[in-house]
Amino acid sequence: MQRVIRDGQFTVDKVDALSAKVALIQKHFPPTIASLYAIPRKGSGDVLEWWTELGGQPTPYAELKEDQQRRLLDLYQQRQDALGRLADELQNRNHSEGASLRTLIGPPELEDLYSLNGEPLVIRWGLRPPKPVPPPVVVPPVVVPPSRNGWKIIAALLALLLLLLLLWAAYWFLCPQSHPVVPEPVVPAAVEPPLTAPKPAEPVVPEAVPEPAPEPVPEPVREPAAPPPPKPAPAPTLDNYACRKQAPDAIPPQFVVVLDTSGSMNMNIKSVHADEEWFFGNQFNQYLDPVRAERIFTPPSRLSVATESLTSMIKGLDPKIDTRLITFNGCASQIDHGVFKAADRPRLINGIRGLGANDGTPLADSLAKAASTVDGRKNDAVIVMFVDGEDGCQKDVCAVSRKIAAQQPRLRVNVVNIGVGGPSRCIAENTGGRVYSSSDAAGLGKALKMASKEVSSSTKCN
Repeated sequence: MQRVIRDGQFTVDKVDALSAKVALIQKHFPPTIASLYAIPRKGSGDVLEWWTELGGQPTPYAELKEDQQRRLLDLYQQRQDALGRLADELQNRNHSEGASLRTLIGPPELEDLYSLNGEPLVIRWGLRPPKPVPPPVVVPPVVVPPSRNGWKIIAALLALLLLLLLLWAAYWFLCPQSHPVVPEPVVPAAVEPPLTAPKPAEPVVPEAVPEPAPEPVPEPVREPAAPPPPKPAPAPTLDNYACRKQAPDAIPPQFVVVLDTSGSMNMNIKSVHADEEWFFGNQFNQYLDPVRAERIFTPPSRLSVATESLTSMIKGLDPKIDTRLITFNGCASQIDHGVFKAADRPRLINGIRGLGANDGTPLADSLAKAASTVDGRKNDAVIVMFVDGEDGCQKDVCAVSRKIAAQQPRLRVNVVNIGVGGPSRCIAENTGGRVYSSSDAAGLGKALKMASKEVSSSTKCN
């Protein structure tokens, strides 16, 4: 923590009130937003001092370049928007703290605005009264006095007007016979109304509109019961494949990996389902409890543990087995990274380690896409899915797995639940695969070895 300035403009009697507001800001906001407001302290000689936990050299706003000033104001507005959203949320919940936070919203006093490594910092906040609005300036009309020649012209016009009035009056009194006589207006006699009132018109009775007959309710169409899916043929176990592959015409099974790269994979490997509901259920929860939000996203993340365990599995595969990788791209689509042969595995591993997590969980669509890339009818195929939850795109993954079992009986899907897992057991049950659960790195590595048995060549024949 460092001191920004010693402030002699205000007395230290404001420190207690401002310190309470600092505690309120730090209670509801992460450090990135709370650091916007400098911390007031009582310095030596009862001088008010302003401190900050930001590092770097404090630079006044006026000493910044134009582009730096623009970026600093943009960041200040972002912090203000977050503050306003939280104040609205608290006021909607009838929290008195919302009104207190709202007093901090407003444009900055530029002489009180500093930059520390590009981050905005405000001092003297909550102390300056609002600037009064200046009264409108009324400009009196400009009266141009007439010139001396102008007065002469005005006097001549007035004399001429007076002369015309005298001539008209003389004509009126000396020549009365020439005046036109205006006849009095003739007022017509009032017409008395007839004694008998006219018969009122007969009311028009609208024709009755017959009520529409109710439409017949169609009888529910009973769909024929779907025939039970044929039992899938026994999927090849590791022992069967390891023994059978000794034949000269043996074909290695097709292998596809589906890796969950949804936003929840950024969470800690030990986070539970309640953490997901808390964080994704309300966008303001991370501001209301920043300590819990930080704990949920503390490394190691689910994605980092999954990628390291997946790379270990790929290194142990038989050289004859090719690997296809599919990842998520939100609910809109999935990304097919292609097929990697044994010589391309270093490139595949580097690509897996460089993946990021974001957006939704298209579990059903990714399973359907992975199944469409293999045979599963005449040749064996194995899919291993690394997922951490249920489908988040309103699709029925169980229905998709039943369809795969009926159409591709030699396709087996193993599911590795990372962290909390989800309702993905039906995927493995319908396709003859297995479900492996793990909530830590060691357990996940063990589950991967078991999930990849169908495509591994390390097990010996019985």
